[in-house]
Amino acid sequence: MNRQRITVAAVAAGLAAVSAAGLIANSAQAQSAGELFQKKCMSCHSPTATVPANLKGPSLTGVVGKKIAGQKGYEYSAGLKAKTGNWTDANLDAFLASPKTFAPGTKMIPSTADPAQRKMLIEHMKTLK
Repeated sequence: MNRQRITVAAVAAGLAAVSAAGLIANSAQAQSAGELFQKKCMSCHSPTATVPANLKGPSLTGVVGKKIAGQKGYEYSAGLKAKTGNWTDANLDAFLASPKTFAPGTKMIPSTADPAQRKMLIEHMKTLK
């Protein structure tokens, strides 16, 4: 009888530890989304509507849901201009995974191979309003 109680208590403690570790990981992930965006995107893109002259890419403010190659004041490549539709999660994911495959001739060179990082970047872009 005591052995069952100890086993149940041990299992409950283990589940609580796993759950707490998951919450900590999710919290760290949320905190690092902005850092990841800064590291991977901000050398070329602005997170605000104003794009400094030293940046090569368009602003990413409000990009999620907007027309692909639709930002006014930026000269997009023929590859992106040829795309139809909007920047959905799926389109952004495909573009970030392989810009040259998504839009041959695009000016964007860096890719993000890690699907979890792409998801974090897209979720962060949704906050840029």
